[in-house]
Amino acid sequence: MKLFIIALTLTFSTSTLAVEALPESIEKNQTSFERCNSYTLRYGLFFKIAEIGWYAENCDVNQPILEIGNKIVRFHYFRDVKADFFKESAEDFFVKNLTGEQKRPELIEDLKKFNNSYTGIKPGEYFDLFHQDKEKLSLFRNSQLLGSTNNQDLAVNYFNIWFGKEPVIDKLKKAFN
Repeated sequence: MKLFIIALTLTFSTSTLAVEALPESIEKNQTSFERCNSYTLRYGLFFKIAEIGWYAENCDVNQPILEIGNKIVRFHYFRDVKADFFKESAEDFFVKNLTGEQKRPELIEDLKKFNNSYTGIKPGEYFDLFHQDKEKLSLFRNSQLLGSTNNQDLAVNYFNIWFGKEPVIDKLKKAFN
C-alpha cells in the first residue's frame, strides 16, 4: 500500500482544464460553497484516478485551507477503490500528523469510528468531507451522509491527512496552500 501511495504522489499532477467532474459550486446546509481550486490525481500519464476540489463560502479570503472553518473537499473517482484503502491510509496519515499530546487513545478511537463510515467507491462516484464551523466533520458519498463526528479535535485535525506536516500527497498540499 505504501508503494501505491508513493506512486500516486509521484504522478500527481495539477490540472486547470480537467475539472469536468467537479461542479462550480456545492450546496450544503443551505449554504453555497464555490470551487476555489482543483487538481487531478493520475497514475502514470494516462490513468486518471480522481479529481480533487476544495470549496469555501468565499474563495477570495486569503486563508490557508486548514484555517477555513467551513469547507468541503471533494474527491471524485475514476477508478474502483476499496474501503479498506481509505480507512488504512487515513488512519496512518492522521496519526503521523498528530503531536505528542494529541495522541490520546480516545481521539484515535473516534478516528476509527469515523473512518468506519468509508465505503468502497466506483468510477463516477465521489466523497465529500464537510468541515462545519471548525467543529463538525461529515463524510458524504454521492451527497448521502455516511458518518459524522462532533469531536472538534478530530474535525480540525482530519484535514492534516492531506495538508499537515506529513501529507499523504505532498503535491496536493502544495497546490491547495
